[in-house]
Amino acid sequence: MTLLATEIHKPGQRDATVVFAADRRITRGIVRDSAQPKVFRIPRLSAGLGYFGLAEVPDGRTKQPMAAWLKRFISGCQAPTLGAFAADLAANLNDLVPRRWRRTYVSGFHVCGLVAAGHPEFWYVRNCDDTAAQKPTGSYAAREDFQRRDACRLGTGKVMVYRNGDIRAHVLAWGKIDQALLGLLQAPDFKGLTMTAAYVRWVKFKMGIIADFYEPSARYQSSVVPSTRSRSRGRRAAVEQGHPADGPSRRS
Repeated sequence: MTLLATEIHKPGQRDATVVFAADRRITRGIVRDSAQPKVFRIPRLSAGLGYFGLAEVPDGRTKQPMAAWLKRFISGCQAPTLGAFAADLAANLNDLVPRRWRRTYVSGFHVCGLVAAGHPEFWYVRNCDDTAAQKPTGSYAAREDFQRRDACRLGTGKVMVYRNGDIRAHVLAWGKIDQALLGLLQAPDFKGLTMTAAYVRWVKFKMGIIADFYEPSARYQSSVVPSTRSRSRGRRAAVEQGHPADGPSRRS
């Protein structure tokens, strides 16, 4: 199971904020490895990165965690813009990940940050199409979704939410928590969501509720570690990309 969400608060304003959240469940065969993060800072570009799907990459004759490779990539990448960073990430993954893996295992990345005051960009790097089946395409590609597609359709005061992984949790729970409790936060005797720290606490709260529910209830985890003995037959979750937090669900 992977739960990955990126929320953009107050786009177009000087205090615009981007918040990432993800669970920490990764399975290697039958062994759970929760020590590997799925979300990373890109300080030089005022951005962050989160991943879902493929959890390992080749390292000579062995494998290394995707998290370890991403840390080195972020540290070494000198791309001057967020778009160039996303393009470099896609190119490096195409060189690193074997073609058989790219054609078999779904893998994707959220790259999002503030390229100027109040001006967020969301880059989606993935090796799959946008259908509910999330069919692997065989190569990684980068695409900017917020400024190109979603910003003009986002109503005033709305929050942009991009999410991937087990989409059932996002559709059935993420938005419903907002609907149920955000109204209460607007009451005069509650502190509303107006500061970055408050947004972070709110997203962490939602992720915690869903992750706690999955802990005793879920029967599988969907972070993919390719097998050296046989092809993985794990279930793939559909991807839902980009809709206002309180709007109708739609697929892109």
